[in-house]
Amino acid sequence: MVRWTGILIFALALAACTPEPSTISEANPIDAVPQETTTSVASSTSVDAGPEDFCLAGDLPFIESGLAAAVGDDIGDAAQIEQVRLEQAPTCERLTIEFTNGSGAPATSIGPTGITVLDFVGLVRVALPHQITTTAIADTLLEGALIHGATVVRADDGSLSIDLRGTEGTPILARAFATTSPAALVIDVATSQELPEPAGVSASTPAVVVSPVPGPNLYPLTVEGYAAPGLHSVRIQLTTEDSTDVDLSVALTGANDAWQAFRSSVVDGPSGPATLFVGTADANNQPVDGVSISLDLP
Repeated sequence: MVRWTGILIFALALAACTPEPSTISEANPIDAVPQETTTSVASSTSVDAGPEDFCLAGDLPFIESGLAAAVGDDIGDAAQIEQVRLEQAPTCERLTIEFTNGSGAPATSIGPTGITVLDFVGLVRVALPHQITTTAIADTLLEGALIHGATVVRADDGSLSIDLRGTEGTPILARAFATTSPAALVIDVATSQELPEPAGVSASTPAVVVSPVPGPNLYPLTVEGYAAPGLHSVRIQLTTEDSTDVDLSVALTGANDAWQAFRSSVVDGPSGPATLFVGTADANNQPVDGVSISLDLP
């Protein structure tokens, strides 16, 4: 019960395609999870249609914002992220995440897992159970019509999550279910013409920034994202036309198997137009590589 509560709190704080019955985990509680917002799915003309539109099967709704699903068993044997695969259908794209156990064989079940849609930046976040401690991939370029790529992120406490990033300017919806023997997490992603265009994440080689997004923002300014594997620090600078008003260095562990989550809060700083830089800097504190985000601050 404690593990489930932790997953649900984590997924909710950031904001359910039914296969053959024998393949769905019996502990799958999707129907019991509160659905925040649902919407109809638009047909995607840019997707290479396969012979079967699996997104029209089943009665799990697509969720446009917040917790999309809470799946898995209380305890699973999945210990490592093995791969992320993309399949296309006329109305959606299907992401299948596969796992192995501690011996390297295909896992039979996955522990409690939360799937959340972060609609304001157009991504789906998968919060994995603590039993999954390693990953065979750090990121994967998928280049789908709806999903651009998958990034594995390690938090300060060692837990892993996967961000499925939508293609630029594409609002996305999601639903999910888990399978057993072998264990897999299946996420269907669709789009809708009823939804506004998301701001998107700000991405560069050394860093990805999820928050803040460009435009008006307030203090305290939360800077949240993840840095590339192997980095030992990330630089956060808030500048105006004339000066650098905020200059912070956030320490990282230097883990090289996954991207590294970071979060920092800027309590106060310049007013009006400003530029947020997140990335790497040289010995003279000058930006080298990263993302620059235009903000309007009070």
